Amino acid sequence: MEMQTEKIKRFSRIICILLTIAYIALIVVAIMQLLAWILTTANLHTELVTIDGVEMEAPVLFKIGETNVVMPVVWESGYDISGVPLLQGFASTIGISDFLATVFSLIGIRFAKKVFVLLRENGSPFRKDVVKSLKKLAIVLLVVGFVSGVISFLAAGIVWVLYLIFDYGRMLQDESDTTL
Repeated sequence: MEMQTEKIKRFSRIICILLTIAYIALIVVAIMQLLAWILTTANLHTELVTIDGVEMEAPVLFKIGETNVVMPVVWESGYDISGVPLLQGFASTIGISDFLATVFSLIGIRFAKKVFVLLRENGSPFRKDVVKSLKKLAIVLLVVGFVSGVISFLAAGIVWVLYLIFDYGRMLQDESDTTL
């Protein structure tokens, strides 16, 4: 029994490290998405440039001496969705659903990491705090599914079944502890 607990702790430690790396990477992605949104909503001076033999109008970010540094992304100035000025350019650059998927993924990773931190600390999966964290993770994945699609719905379903299994195991563990 002690050997299984140590395996759970070791595996949970590795998963926590991987989730931390994924969390940092998603923060970078979210910052880049916000930066793209800010730059597309800004009324930047444009200039005709040639990129890979194609002439296009690109926004000038800044100048270094006589050299203009342009934003090398597809850019559409003044794109208007639903007449909301703050959202101009957002949908054409990254898409609102992409940004929301990134935000909800960050939230999901936080909840998943909490489950593995609890397992890393104690090693026993049949505890009330672990079961509660699994339930929250399933709910977050369900919300993510509304934004990002079918895979998150499937993940939410799988985590929900795991929640039910772990909750049943917790009840059996409590019953066993009470009878002893």
